[in-house]
Amino acid sequence: MIKGGPKIITNGLVLCLDAHDAKSYAGEPTTNLIPVYNGGDGNSRFTTDNAWGTYNTNQYNSNQYFSIGTISSVSNNIVTTSSNHPFRTFDAVRAQTSGGGITAGTNYFIKKISDTTFSIHTYNSSQDGSQGYIRSDGYHQVHESIATDTRVSINSTNFPTMWWGPPHLPNTCHVKEIVEGGGYAKGTNCMRIHVTRTVGVNGGMAYGVYTPVTQGDTIMVSYWARCSPNLSSRSFGYGTYFGSGNSAFSATRTLTPEWQLITYTWTASVTYNFYQYFYPYADSQPYYVDMADLQVEVNKSYSTPYTPPSSPRSSTNGWVDRSGNSNNGTLTNMIGTGASHYRDGEVIMPVANSYLDFDGSNDYVVTSSNYSLSGSQTFEVWFMIEGGPSSPAGLLTQHDHAVPANFGINHVSGNKLAPSIGYTDNTREYSSKTTVTTFSHDTLYHAALVYDSSANKVIWYVNGVYDNQYTLSKTPQFAAKPFQLGRWSYNYGNYYYNGRVYKASVYSNALTAAEVLSNYNATKGRF
Repeated sequence: MIKGGPKIITNGLVLCLDAHDAKSYAGEPTTNLIPVYNGGDGNSRFTTDNAWGTYNTNQYNSNQYFSIGTISSVSNNIVTTSSNHPFRTFDAVRAQTSGGGITAGTNYFIKKISDTTFSIHTYNSSQDGSQGYIRSDGYHQVHESIATDTRVSINSTNFPTMWWGPPHLPNTCHVKEIVEGGGYAKGTNCMRIHVTRTVGVNGGMAYGVYTPVTQGDTIMVSYWARCSPNLSSRSFGYGTYFGSGNSAFSATRTLTPEWQLITYTWTASVTYNFYQYFYPYADSQPYYVDMADLQVEVNKSYSTPYTPPSSPRSSTNGWVDRSGNSNNGTLTNMIGTGASHYRDGEVIMPVANSYLDFDGSNDYVVTSSNYSLSGSQTFEVWFMIEGGPSSPAGLLTQHDHAVPANFGINHVSGNKLAPSIGYTDNTREYSSKTTVTTFSHDTLYHAALVYDSSANKVIWYVNGVYDNQYTLSKTPQFAAKPFQLGRWSYNYGNYYYNGRVYKASVYSNALTAAEVLSNYNATKGRF
């Protein structure tokens, strides 16, 4: 029985090649130019141990103190002005002079009660994101003094009327929260930027993280982002600073509640440790933006996936097996989605948006070692077809040139999937029995092929739902062979798959219908 909601089944798992899993990213190592912080990667993968700061114009007033008007009274720690004051709730401001219980140069929070009344509260400058969470009363923890209406004790004696809001004070119009486990990749964090005010005040995240580049470098920035589910979409700004008088880069993207990979490319105008801004714009309702896996690379015309410093990496053109069985894949002729994925004559890793792209001509992946399968088993794959096969093309198989392919999933004419089965009498079958489903091009699917040895039958599932089954007329042949993706090998002929593979798994047992559905439900949210 599946308990506790959908989960990925691990019992019997012998192979797991997952382009979404940060620890299975493969190919040439990636250098992320974003500096580490205190020995960790919190600046690029967002932990509470990070150096990101908050940018906010607040009550900047061109770096000048301004008057809040004549004070009518100070009573019950509430200030009343004779005319409308300029303060807003969550303003962080300081007085020019001391008096009335206020200390000059000290930052305070403001709580606007009305156009002519306000209270003053202790300012919280926490910047690590650990207090950005929302309390049960709807306030963020960093605003506790306002949430609990804990006022600074003040009086009317020489109460200051000249105030100023310095720039870059955190927790004013935006609040930062580090959400543990909320990142795009499983088990990672995200930086959540809450837009807290609905009075049209923009702000953003920046400062403290400086990335070195050389004039003329081609800069590639990539990160994953989404907006909160209470919105259908929201604009999200990005900007850079290369020093006064130097041209910068800026752009705006539309986010949705689904994760999307954002990439920007431009040329460095000067040799500089540049820094980056991230702008969730003001709105009439509170919302948030999540960011994950920020990466800066130079002199590349493509974006490789985020590479944490501690991730296990295979050798060039490898794909790490996450099942724990070391069935790592070797990539051959993989150039990704375009010729730009060549560099200096070297074929590099084609992962983009967390998938491998097979061209239908000569691309394939073969695991580094043989693996013995016998009896019941399950082959499972997330895939997208991009071209029709002229002959049966291998999607996920266990292969051998000398004898019929042992077992696996082929893409056959009519855009269906069929099992590739090698029998003990040296015959093979690949197209007489197929899925009922006709697969559309450029559409993502999940398929599972289950061989139940107790009944000598195969069962198809598509997107977690039963599709077809039939009983075999012969006994399948099993031998210790490697797994491969993108190629089916038979009698020294090779037949190549045209499309994408996102995740491929093999089990040494027959998954039940409930387990197949659980695997599908546990992973479909990625796509």
